[in-house]
Amino acid sequence: MRLSPGVLLSNGRYKIEHLVAAGGMGAVYRAIDLRFERPCAVKEMLDDFQSEVERSQAVEWFKREATLLLDLNHPCIPRVRDFFVEEGRHYLVMDFIEGRTLAKVLEEEGNVVGVNGARGVPEARARSWAQQICNVLSYLHRQNPPIIFRDLKPSNVMVTDRDEIKLIDFGIARTFQSQRQATIIMTIGYAPPEQLHGMPEPRSDIYALGATLHRLLTHHDAANNRPTIFSFPPLRSLRPDVSPEFEQVIMKALSPNVEQRWSSAAEMERAILSLPPIKVVPPLASSVPPTVAASPATPRQVALPVGGTTGPAGQFILTAQAQLQAGRIEAAYAAVQQAYALEPDNALVHKIFGQVFARRQPPDPQRAIQAYNRSVQLNPNDAETHKLVGDVYHFILMRPGDAITAYTQSLRLNPNDFEAHQRLAQCYERLNQLEPALREFQEALRLTPKVPTLLAALHYEIGQLAWRLNQLSLAERSFVQVLIINPADHQTRFLLSQVYERENKLGDALRECRYVVGAMPTNQAAQAMLQRLQARLGR
Repeated sequence: MRLSPGVLLSNGRYKIEHLVAAGGMGAVYRAIDLRFERPCAVKEMLDDFQSEVERSQAVEWFKREATLLLDLNHPCIPRVRDFFVEEGRHYLVMDFIEGRTLAKVLEEEGNVVGVNGARGVPEARARSWAQQICNVLSYLHRQNPPIIFRDLKPSNVMVTDRDEIKLIDFGIARTFQSQRQATIIMTIGYAPPEQLHGMPEPRSDIYALGATLHRLLTHHDAANNRPTIFSFPPLRSLRPDVSPEFEQVIMKALSPNVEQRWSSAAEMERAILSLPPIKVVPPLASSVPPTVAASPATPRQVALPVGGTTGPAGQFILTAQAQLQAGRIEAAYAAVQQAYALEPDNALVHKIFGQVFARRQPPDPQRAIQAYNRSVQLNPNDAETHKLVGDVYHFILMRPGDAITAYTQSLRLNPNDFEAHQRLAQCYERLNQLEPALREFQEALRLTPKVPTLLAALHYEIGQLAWRLNQLSLAERSFVQVLIINPADHQTRFLLSQVYERENKLGDALRECRYVVGAMPTNQAAQAMLQRLQARLGR
């Protein structure tokens, strides 16, 4: 029996809106948490079992899912908000995720055509998803004891409209230490040989990720694998447009021999982040049709420059750059169109088109990326254009995984670009990858010009990350540096007082907290901290 819209659960707290999905042992509803007036997902364990043994097993899985999720905190895992039993049925209340499963995305948008009937999603999206899934698997595998998801597949991964990944259905996830008693449960085609034999381990999830990516890129059904279910065809035999480097990452994950796979999800993630940029070759005039005919004085057989302002379009390029600098975007667009008519293969021309599309109101991010990619194809060693691609993904599309790939390539070409390090750090932080974020902020600080406002901002970012990572001495030094630059930054001083308290430097904490209370007498948190410190010090 399904719950009807309007049904109230848990003493009237949750109001069912509609059924979202159902299958197997459970159903998921969209509901409203009336206490906080916000949507939530209510997962119900269906009570349709043939025996009491089946029912007891299902209850165990359901309770285990609730227990696991209550203790987990990662941006790719929906948070559990409540767990209760009502009229003999078990319910789990979680964050409601607006999005679709990867299986649904493949069916609706897997339109890149390969060979032999293959079709799938673009490599760029697959890379972004792969990096995010590696990150959350690494988080699960680092738990003590490690948690093995055991059923990674496209229908168990959701993606939001921002292309952010969310793992769903932890019903059969288990800790590594309990595997000996584990029932053999899996999805054929996504489970590796050791799982078939009842011996899953963390690297089993890596195999499942490889199988998931293979499916998303090719639509290939593993049931057709030959000679065994574990013999996947080489990725590029079905999708020759996929880069050889990304194929190698996926095929290594799909090794039937567990020792030949990536040693960890973290290692696989590093390999993905180190991949070279994708070489997209759109038609020359697909995004920037010329409005001026080519000059008859420019013979077509003459090789025009790949980039720069020394060719026949030079004056138009300089005009477009000046208009961009002045913020006159449409005037820049008109000038660069004239430049394009004269030099359609000038990398700088396409770079300016990208800047125009990125800075328009509203921005046109897809055309910006297309233009930048054309520029990179013509001049692959231009670090700034790679950074501009990262900026589109980072600031406009809000897709930090793709931005990381672009910024990393930019830094390979120009490792001393402090802005690229800073933006790369921001992307890592958005994905909750705090340690690489901290490293990149520190590198940005080492390279940044000695401008007080820039230095203070970077010291503050480093201090906050160090605080979150419990690196208290680094947090203390960073916040002190901020205050040396700007002694009136009372928010940072309050953070410093909290660091001192955590370090048990109570006298220092009291001194800084008094400054804060004196400057911000309405700050209740600081008032409470001051009273606590005075009590601990007997003052």
